[in-house]
Amino acid sequence: MPEDNESSLIQAASGGDAHAFAELVRLYHTVVWSTVYRTLGNFNDAEDVVQEIFLRVLVSLKRFDPKYPFGPWILRIAGNYCIDQLRRKKTRRHHLWSDLSEGEQRRLLQTMVTKPEAHPHDPEEASSHLEIAQILLDRLKPKHKAAFILRVIEGHSYDTVAKILNVPQSTARVRVSRARNELHQAFIKYRADLNGGSGHE
Repeated sequence: MPEDNESSLIQAASGGDAHAFAELVRLYHTVVWSTVYRTLGNFNDAEDVVQEIFLRVLVSLKRFDPKYPFGPWILRIAGNYCIDQLRRKKTRRHHLWSDLSEGEQRRLLQTMVTKPEAHPHDPEEASSHLEIAQILLDRLKPKHKAAFILRVIEGHSYDTVAKILNVPQSTARVRVSRARNELHQAFIKYRADLNGGSGHE
């Protein structure tokens, strides 16, 4: 939508206009829901989480600086909330992997395994690898997992990832790099164990 229209909606919503805020929710619901879905997984209260995020947006609206883009500001609130949830529910299994498209699964698997010959060709073996990939992904530190999902799975630029997480771009790059390395090393270890502890791909 044109920036002028969005700015008018933001100004009206911050002044208590419920209709204007409802329109902002309509405009950004999909992208916020996607962030929640990808970060926390497919669970029953996903919509409740989205509503909680928009409640936080409403409460914080008067502090929004119109000099900056509104979309990344909302996603930063969503990202921070999701990270908080991950920290609180470290032991909970996140049903994330089965919700990804085949392309997204392949991209993540290729991130974990750098050698082409290491990719499984047997559908059964591939399925087993995808399951372990989900487990390994869920073991990442929340801040690393959030950055990794935003960059690798969602496909956001590092600049956008940095804005969403409210960190310098260099920090966003480091978090994604560490997540990538942790996933790769963990997957290699899994492969070695699977092959009888040979340690070779």
